[in-house]
Amino acid sequence: MRKCSLLMALCLLEELILPGKALALRPFVTTDADVVEPNLVEIEYGIFGLHMQKQPGDDELTLEPTSIRFNYGLSWDSEIVLETVGQLIDTEYTGTLGIKEKQFAYTAGFYKKVWWRGSGWIPNFATETGAVFPTEKGTSGLNFEGAGIFSWYLNNLTCHLTLGGGAEKEHFGQNRQGLFIYGIIADIPLPHYKKLHFVSEYSGEKVESAILDHQLLGGFMWEGPKEIEYDIAGFTGLNGESVDWGMTMGITFVIGKTFYRRGR
Repeated sequence: MRKCSLLMALCLLEELILPGKALALRPFVTTDADVVEPNLVEIEYGIFGLHMQKQPGDDELTLEPTSIRFNYGLSWDSEIVLETVGQLIDTEYTGTLGIKEKQFAYTAGFYKKVWWRGSGWIPNFATETGAVFPTEKGTSGLNFEGAGIFSWYLNNLTCHLTLGGGAEKEHFGQNRQGLFIYGIIADIPLPHYKKLHFVSEYSGEKVESAILDHQLLGGFMWEGPKEIEYDIAGFTGLNGESVDWGMTMGITFVIGKTFYRRGR
């Protein structure tokens, strides 16, 4: 009986260790330890996003009619990342939409490099470092962020772990505060529907003088015609400092060549 159980466990491990294909990195907050091939451009385009925040303060509804992330592949297993999100904000939401503010948020530029590529239970490892620009209202000066990323590409599970930090300037202030960021992503292809994946992410950030802001996301990604990838997800905050709930949907595609990312 023990030999039979051991054999079944070994067969399961073999299935998990064999590398499989995972989809792109929308709609997540954090990222993976992989890069686009040299001279190719991967575009992650958010078609729609919505955030509802009731605490602290008044109700606030944020619409994101568009968001975009460019990943341009370089030599030496690296890429340049540029991203921004367009936002329409109703700061006194009472059931009818009344836009009070317009802005670009999360505008940033990063350099990502894969330092080693693993296989099976040995993960890829990459770093991503760069600057966040003061395009949101009430911000000034550059903020700096950096992170280390581990990615495990298994047959029935892809997992990404991000740990990082930075320096963030207070709104309307001159002092910089330490920032801790983290996230873990799980990507599971559905049986009999290998182009359809269930995805989930737990992510958060903590500025040294503020309460932890963390959230949980869940949704689906799938590969459509012409290797365009689609995603839809919902998310919810896990405390009063976080977003109450929200949703996002978008597409990912590559310009210059058939979609392919090493390790996937």
